[in-house]
Amino acid sequence: MALARTTRRKEERLELRLEADRRRLLDQAAKASGVSTSAFVLEHATLAAQQTLADRTSFVLSPEQWDAFVELLDRPVQPVEGLARFLAGPSVQDLE
Repeated sequence: MALARTTRRKEERLELRLEADRRRLLDQAAKASGVSTSAFVLEHATLAAQQTLADRTSFVLSPEQWDAFVELLDRPVQPVEGLARFLAGPSVQDLE
């Protein structure tokens, strides 16, 4: 897997503490990939972050699922019993 290289100036820093065996592992993997340890960690941490957030930022539907979804959105609004009362109550943020 080729890691992306960038020439943009980086202004932000991220520091972390880790055990010596993990550091050796990361160094070895970076060397095997032909990049610095920083580049290796940044690339793989970024990929992990994108995968973690993927289901929170987009979703994919088949054409049939999309049609069913749009049909549900197009339905007239139906009141949900107790919802207004629930939303009028204190929120989790109010309880802090």
